[in-house]
Amino acid sequence: MTAEIGQAAIFLSVLSCLWAIAFLSVGLRMRNPNAIQSGRNAVLATFILISISTGALIYGFLTDDFSMRYVVEVSSAAQPLFYKITALWGRMSGSLLFWLWILTVVGAIVVWQGRQRNEETHDTLADHALIPIVVVQLFFTILVTGLIEGIYNPLARFPNGQVAADGQGMNPLLQTPLMAIHPPTLYVGWISLTVPFAFAVGALTSGRVGSEWILRTRRWTLFSWIILTLGIALGGNWAYKELGWGGYWAWDPVENASFMPWLLGTAYLHSVMIQEKRNMLKLWNILLITLAFQFTLLGTFITRSGIITSVHAFAQSDIGPYFLGFILASTGGVIGLVIYRWKRLKSANQLESLLSRESAFVLNNWLLVGLTLIILWGTLWPVISEALNGEKSSVPESFFNKVVIIPGILLLFLTGAGPIISWRKITTNNFRRLFAFPLLMGLAGGALTWGLLELIGDTLPQSLVLCSFAVAFLVDDALTWGFRALMDFPLYSVLCSFAAVFVCVAIFAEFYRGARLRAKRQETSFFNGLNLLIQRNKRRYGGYIIHIGIVILYIGIMGSKGYFQLESRSMTFGESMEVGKYQLTMRDSFQKDYANYRRTAVVFDVAKDGKQIGSMEPARHFYYRVGQGDQDTVESAIRHFGLNDLYVAIGNIPPNFKAGGFVNVQAYHNPLIRVVWIGIAVMVLGGIVAIAEKSDRSRDP
Repeated sequence: MTAEIGQAAIFLSVLSCLWAIAFLSVGLRMRNPNAIQSGRNAVLATFILISISTGALIYGFLTDDFSMRYVVEVSSAAQPLFYKITALWGRMSGSLLFWLWILTVVGAIVVWQGRQRNEETHDTLADHALIPIVVVQLFFTILVTGLIEGIYNPLARFPNGQVAADGQGMNPLLQTPLMAIHPPTLYVGWISLTVPFAFAVGALTSGRVGSEWILRTRRWTLFSWIILTLGIALGGNWAYKELGWGGYWAWDPVENASFMPWLLGTAYLHSVMIQEKRNMLKLWNILLITLAFQFTLLGTFITRSGIITSVHAFAQSDIGPYFLGFILASTGGVIGLVIYRWKRLKSANQLESLLSRESAFVLNNWLLVGLTLIILWGTLWPVISEALNGEKSSVPESFFNKVVIIPGILLLFLTGAGPIISWRKITTNNFRRLFAFPLLMGLAGGALTWGLLELIGDTLPQSLVLCSFAVAFLVDDALTWGFRALMDFPLYSVLCSFAAVFVCVAIFAEFYRGARLRAKRQETSFFNGLNLLIQRNKRRYGGYIIHIGIVILYIGIMGSKGYFQLESRSMTFGESMEVGKYQLTMRDSFQKDYANYRRTAVVFDVAKDGKQIGSMEPARHFYYRVGQGDQDTVESAIRHFGLNDLYVAIGNIPPNFKAGGFVNVQAYHNPLIRVVWIGIAVMVLGGIVAIAEKSDRSRDP
């Protein structure tokens, strides 16, 4: 009966969504508090009903109820308990139910927050925002009812009382701790963007298009940005460890689908500061957060429609047109509201100078939105090319690498220039005071990089050219596009070195000046002054920490991509191979059986400069999947040496391997790979500091 109760709860939630939309709309129109309260209660009822459905599905996993179709497809009796629970989002039907449940949690939180404020101020902005939230809930609820062609109800049973002997088991690639965390983290990041979008729509419907809706959703947007950053990083780390190719980002369509809302959310976080401080960009901010929200749905469309091939995507289905239709309909609704409120959306002020913080943030927005559109074009090109000439044309990774380089360098520079330049217009004296020293140090860093690269080129020790790694990996690709003149002059490395040094010096100078002044005023130590400075304006200085993290991330990405070494060969026992300064000797192999898979590992002795330093055990895991035969995964072996990694993966292991057969081995030396994860950690730390700002209005945006 559990599954039937869950199905009934889903159908009842359709009614509760309709109830909420109707009563909130009528109550706000008629200013009837009882109707508004009834609508709020319906939102809470939807949360309870979908929680019952989600709990019923999890119960089916825990009890191995193989009369349920979804349980059979993504679980098995031998599957570990942890992965039985995470199977909830293992395939499309369950992942949509999980998405819907998170969305109802978000709706319940908005009800609670709005009720708290409404009791104090009789404010109904949150009630206006609830309507678009419930509309999105209704869309997902209809999808999981199973009434839509292309998707079945995740709680549906097999017909005629059929019960399978066992389940097929979850995709082996998903049976890792990282993939247990990565999808729900991304979901939470995407779904939480619904709130600022809903408040933007609420501001349009209520006519309150000032900065209030931005201030009310600042923490929601920052929370979404932090969680998306974590989710993208976890996905990259999963790809690095589990796919056996030595990398963590390949511009895969589903990777792009998670990255594009992050870019738009980053642009929005910068542009709203202009509206708060200068009462400008009202229309732009509404359109920007609408784009960010729609790109979360677009990502879901790309993941689930099957129109684009991806290692991360779900199987092909007919659900894509429904997502596309909802995206177009909801976007059309926002455009209609914008036209209706056009006069109120006019900016009260204009840009006064190109040398101002407003201009820097606007340029930042153009670059981020431009990057998003470029990535979207490359992602959808297989579909576009098929429509034009009947054949799908794949877009290589090098395309994205080439087109993002110049915008990337400009954005890196702006992470230092934007925060220190003045609002309205910078004076000559302020320019000298704020920019002279960082620019001088940046030029010195760029000149040093140029001189060192000219002298000893790619053999330069990494400790001397950390910043120059930022774009060096693209030089060879750029040359193939006609920039042969750069062969002896790695311009991109020099530019990035200049930008990275400039940013670090500019931001650390801001911390130093502020902390010294605070310490002097409070008659305390410099470090106490620094703590007081950050505590007084967490939003501002948290943003500075994020910018430092971005510089570190640049260094790690370009160092690991530009200076990695790869060796690949077929090996048997006793043979050795070298990668960089490391020697790998194949010594042994072994097998070990677990509940639902068999591990076959190969043992390598590792030496550096002829000195033994340990061993590594890359492996293949062969999973037993009912009705689908054995499926295997690559289990790479990774050893950390300071900031660098030695990475070894093996190919398919032949049956005669123990008797002297050969196995393909790929070994990578990835310099500065750990700097990538350090940079992301610093960015997240900065986001946590910024979101800790207690007041709705920052003292200094």
